[in-house]
Amino acid sequence: MVYMRLFTILLAASFMVIVFYGDLATVTALLAGLCGGFVAVVAAQNNTISKLKALEKRVEALQAAAPPR
Repeated sequence: MVYMRLFTILLAASFMVIVFYGDLATVTALLAGLCGGFVAVVAAQNNTISKLKALEKRVEALQAAAPPR
């Protein structure tokens, strides 16, 4: 949810740029880059989470297979 807050703040800032700058082509490119960056961050986070879950399962399997001390 932190990413959604950051995205909202950046989106609001970009709309302020539209109001003060006024060039729609530049602002459209800015918004496209902003949305693309948001998607990349979320995809990277999901990839990391899935790798950590797989690692946790592997550790649990190794602990179950290990002889008791």
